[in-house]
Amino acid sequence: MPELYQKLERIVSKNRISNDLYVRHAYSRNVTSNLQGVPDIVIRPKDTQEISEILKIANEENIAVIPRGGGDCEFGGSKPIGDTGIVLDLKSMNKVLNLDTDNLIVTIEAGISWSKLNDYLCHFGLYTGCMGPGSGLTSSVGGGLSHHSVGGGGCAKYGPCTNQLISLEVVLATGEIIETGCQANKYSKLPFNRFGNGPDLAALFCGDNGIYGVKTKVSLQVFPKPEFADYKTFLMPRNSMEISAQMMSEIRQKGIDVYDTMYFMDLIVSIGIQYGMFPMWEHLKRKRGVIFYTVEANSETELKAKVAQLDKIMLSKKAEEFGPEISDGNIAKWHYEEQGHWLIAHNLWGLVPGFDPVDAECHVPINAYPKIMKDLDQWDMEHSEDMQKILEITGMRPITGTGPIILTEGNNVELTCGFTSFPSYYNGEKHENIKEINVKLWKSLLERLVKQGAMFYMFGDILSRHMVDIQGYQKGYYELMRKIKDAIDPKHILSRGKYNFWGTKRK
Repeated sequence: MPELYQKLERIVSKNRISNDLYVRHAYSRNVTSNLQGVPDIVIRPKDTQEISEILKIANEENIAVIPRGGGDCEFGGSKPIGDTGIVLDLKSMNKVLNLDTDNLIVTIEAGISWSKLNDYLCHFGLYTGCMGPGSGLTSSVGGGLSHHSVGGGGCAKYGPCTNQLISLEVVLATGEIIETGCQANKYSKLPFNRFGNGPDLAALFCGDNGIYGVKTKVSLQVFPKPEFADYKTFLMPRNSMEISAQMMSEIRQKGIDVYDTMYFMDLIVSIGIQYGMFPMWEHLKRKRGVIFYTVEANSETELKAKVAQLDKIMLSKKAEEFGPEISDGNIAKWHYEEQGHWLIAHNLWGLVPGFDPVDAECHVPINAYPKIMKDLDQWDMEHSEDMQKILEITGMRPITGTGPIILTEGNNVELTCGFTSFPSYYNGEKHENIKEINVKLWKSLLERLVKQGAMFYMFGDILSRHMVDIQGYQKGYYELMRKIKDAIDPKHILSRGKYNFWGTKRK
């Protein structure tokens, strides 16, 4: 290992590499404490060429490399599987390289955060459409593309952030550097179109969860932010889950161009008020579900027409409109105007201090989510015995449910579902059985959702392997994934172990 460290140090210089125990442990986990893997080395390259050289050495040494953007993955995606490997921290690659205002395309380094990018774009009256993940204040553009991320705002209008992709520069596991789309033509001076010059190879690296290549430069389509917007929030009647699904379905069936629609289930509203998370709703006598919408338009006439259509849908289902201000309960205004789009997606995780997220977020059809949420309630009851064991230690039972149910592209929603529990280190003592129970329950819940037909997009450590172990993939699909991995990463260097792609060092 000392020889490997010296080789890598010659590439990036002393101040951008470390094998210090404290640094390695700082990179050993993501959002959840239930998954941990301590790397041997942490390295922070400054450009594409350095990444290429790092990967060439990793191949020579047959050691895993784990790309890491913002480190926000809730499935353990940007840390090693086991105590091994090199974490490749891309945070230093965070520059805006070019803004083509004629063709409305921005080119950036893949380590830039969604908030930094949109802060830059707003000075030109532009935005990225889909604002990336709900963790977009710190999550990177490269990480968002690796997960087909949604959740940060604009999802209903623009879909996942990969919809905006024009071209990529990618370093393959062997150190080769490629460009996709129009940039595959060596005479092309500026990115302008993703589709052409043969197959859409950019798609190979969208949603790949870091197994096929390291994204280094990204060109995205950007959009003028419309001059006019409106946003309204409504208190739901009884049976709010089923009625919210009817509302979202009607929005789609009538073809209304909505920017965002989100529904908060009754439990979230009730417990959130109890713990002071929603001060704008503390006045509510009936702690029922809440739904909001946001629309944008290029004229007042267009805006009024959209608002009238949406209001008709909401009010016809007996929903009650809040006042226009945030203090009146209008969370939609906070979400659109005050960066709430990056602070709202996982309110479930922050309900109780010390609670640890055990995430199972996924996409399902609009008309399916009421049934799925009822099944999650059933799953919770079936696992009451394990939940009770955690209650006996902590004095509080884990909570199963979902954060906001978010309208995404087409007739789909994102369920930010899962459960919250406590970490194994509780009240000054280590309780290994808490972690064991959490992981056992987590796998059970993920399998339940897979068998409900849910579609996952963030796989990380736990789900990528569990999906294979429970034979959730069609056989031919998984074998094609493996063949591609074998072809472009013969030693399975990148994100070794995900999807059970272990290469020559299977554990």
